[in-house]
Amino acid sequence: MTTLVSLWDFSLLLCLIALAAVAGLLLARVIGEWRGKHRADWRRKLLPAMMGGETIDVGGSRLARSVAATLTLELTELVRGSDREALITAASSAGAGEELRRRLRSRAPQDRLIAAEALAMFPDHVDAVTQVALTDRSPDVRLGAALALAQEGRAPSAGELVRALGIGTREHSLLVVSLMRDLVKTDPHSVEALLYDLDLPDEAKLAATDALAESGAIDHAPLVSWMAEAAGEDSDLQPRIFRALGRIGHPAGHEAILGGLDSPSWQVRTAAAEAAGRSALSRAVPKLAGMLDDEEWWVRFRAGEALARLGAAGRLALHRAAIDPAPAARAAAKATLAERGMA
Repeated sequence: MTTLVSLWDFSLLLCLIALAAVAGLLLARVIGEWRGKHRADWRRKLLPAMMGGETIDVGGSRLARSVAATLTLELTELVRGSDREALITAASSAGAGEELRRRLRSRAPQDRLIAAEALAMFPDHVDAVTQVALTDRSPDVRLGAALALAQEGRAPSAGELVRALGIGTREHSLLVVSLMRDLVKTDPHSVEALLYDLDLPDEAKLAATDALAESGAIDHAPLVSWMAEAAGEDSDLQPRIFRALGRIGHPAGHEAILGGLDSPSWQVRTAAAEAAGRSALSRAVPKLAGMLDDEEWWVRFRAGEALARLGAAGRLALHRAAIDPAPAARAAAKATLAERGMA
């Protein structure tokens, strides 16, 4: 009898648990539908207002702030200039900035990254991106926040960013070059100052060099001087330095490029040959002609390209190499002449 009663009580308990679970699911569905309806209502109200740049009072509604933040993420990719400024103003009045600040504390790194990139567009919340996102535990969030701030022209100085991100020590992304390019647009001298900071790693300085070489925003003489000195050091960064010297084409870098053509590293010889052609270094023609017989294919290829760029003297060297007894030099010269239509 006792066993039957116990089974009855246990069955009754299971029924109560099942009923509670069903009731919970029904309640969750009702709440979800209620939130979905109100979210849709707020979206219908906020969308035209934000697109029109109108000031919106949402009271203390957290749901409205969330909808405004989501709309901001969707719409800022579609508008530019004054329209985007009006959109950001309207989004701020609807509380989107506060909601995005809250999302900076999300557990999901992707949510924190998206919030930081969006919040960088709000002038009143740049401090949150600087203080929170740039010190985030995720390197992707830190770099994304820095890129967003730089694109908006609201980033800290280049030196501060290099140290915050650990560029050259903890951060080795190629996106660092894009970051430097954006920083150069608004603060070229801050980027230039990186070259003379003895405490910074060479990788950070080279990213700055690449950006400065492309910008033309500063006096190139000190930059080339640093690069020529760095080109003489035994470093993995030498090929990138020579390519940057080639892009600048400043005469002060010619001696360094000539020296690079004799490097024991084929990667450096390749980059130096490319730089010689780009910077119209006609004095390099004899060395480049000799490099057509280099044991490395890339060196022969870049030497041929450089000679083709160097006018009549370079073309004459190629034609002579095309009848050279050395088979590698002959093949490299003929291939270059054929590709350039100079055969």
